[in-house]
Amino acid sequence: MTEPTAATEQSVAAGGNVPPLRKNADFIRLWVSSGISRLGTSFTMVAYPLLALWHTGSASATGLVTFAAALPSFLVQLPAGALVDRVDRRRVMLWCDIVGLLAVGAVAVAEAGGWFWLPGLMIAAFAQAALVLVCQLAERAMVRHVVAPEQLPEAMAQNEVRGAAIGLLGQPGSGLLFTLARWLPFAVNAVANAFAVVLLVLLRRNFKPPHPVSRQPLHVDITEGLRWLWQRRYARRVTGVFAGSNLVFQVLLLAVMVTIRSGGHSPTVVGVVLGAGGVGGVLGALNAPWATRRLSFHRSMVAGFALWTMLIPLAVATRDPVALACILAGISYVASLFNVIGAVYQMRVTPDELQGRVSGASSFLLSGANALGAVSGGYVIECFGVTATSIVVGAFVLFLTVLVAATLTPAEGGTDDSGHMPR
Repeated sequence: MTEPTAATEQSVAAGGNVPPLRKNADFIRLWVSSGISRLGTSFTMVAYPLLALWHTGSASATGLVTFAAALPSFLVQLPAGALVDRVDRRRVMLWCDIVGLLAVGAVAVAEAGGWFWLPGLMIAAFAQAALVLVCQLAERAMVRHVVAPEQLPEAMAQNEVRGAAIGLLGQPGSGLLFTLARWLPFAVNAVANAFAVVLLVLLRRNFKPPHPVSRQPLHVDITEGLRWLWQRRYARRVTGVFAGSNLVFQVLLLAVMVTIRSGGHSPTVVGVVLGAGGVGGVLGALNAPWATRRLSFHRSMVAGFALWTMLIPLAVATRDPVALACILAGISYVASLFNVIGAVYQMRVTPDELQGRVSGASSFLLSGANALGAVSGGYVIECFGVTATSIVVGAFVLFLTVLVAATLTPAEGGTDDSGHMPR
C-alpha cells in the first residue's frame, strides 16, 4: 500500500469536495512551469543539429550532435529515477531549469558572437536532453502530491495534451526562430527556463521523499526499481507490450515517409501527414479521463490493441496521403489514451518512494524499443520493401493484441469489483 499524499489528505479533509484542477494553483504552476520549459526545449532540440549543419555543412557532424542529444535516453533514465527518489523533487526541477538556462544561454551567446565549437555544442545538447529527462521524471512523481487521487486521470490527460501540443509547435516554431536568427531558439529557451524557475519557486508544498534519504549505492537504488517492475507480472507484461508497440511505431513512421516520398510528394506533405498524428494525439488525451472512468485498464488495452490491429497495417499499405493522415490520427488517438491510462495505473500502484525509479526503468525500456524499431525498420524496409513490411507489422500487432487479450487478466491488473483501476 502507498502512503497517503498531501492531495489525498486534502481530499479527505474536504469531505470529498475537491476543487477542479483549474482552481488548483499548485497544479497550474507545475503544469505551466514544465510546459513552458519543454516548449523551449522543443525549439532547441531541432535547432542543435541545424546549427551544426549550418556551420559545418557536414552530415557526420550533424549526426554527432543528434547522437549526443539522443544518448541520455540510454544513459540517464535509470540514475535519474534513483535521484528523483532521493531528494526534494521540486528542487530537482529547479536545478534542471537553472542549469538548462545556463547551457542554452551559453549557446545563444556563442552563436550571437560568431563562435562555434562542435564538441561544445554536443555537450550542450547532451546536457539539455539529460536535464529534460530528469525534470520529466520529477514532475511525474510530483503530480500525485498536488491533485486528489480521483483527479489523476484528468491531470495526466492534461499533461498528455500539453505534450502533444508542444510536439505540434516544436518543429515549425524552431524552424521559424532559426530562420530569423540562429541564436534565437536558444535565447527563447533560456527565457522559458527563467519563467519555469519563477513558477517552481512559488510552489510551497513539501516534495521531499517520504522516507529518509537513501545511503545505499546508486546502483542498488536503480536495481530496486527494476526489481519492483520485474517482480509484478502484470506491470512487466504491460511494459513489454507497450515496448512492442513503440517498436512498431518506429517502423510505421519510416514506412509512411518512404511511401509518401515514393509517391512523388513533397516534404511538406510528409509534415502534414505526420502532423495529423499529433492532432489525433491531442484528441485522445482530451478523451482519456472519460475512458478511465468508463473502462477498466484491461478493457482499454484490449480495445486499443484491437483497433491498432486494423489501423497499423492499413497505414503501411496505404498510398493516399489523405487516407494516411486519417489513419495516423486514429493510431495516435489510441496511443495518447494508452499514455494517460498507463501513467495513471503506474502512479497508483507504485509506492511513492519508488515513483522515480519505476518510471525511469519503464522509460528506459520503452526508449530502447524506440531505438531498436528505428534500426530494424530501416533494414526491413530496404531489404523487403513496404509491402512485405506491412505484412510483418500486421502480424506483429496481431500477436500483441492476442497477447493482451489472453495473458493480461483484469485480476492481475489490480482492478476493483467494478472493473476500474484502484484509487
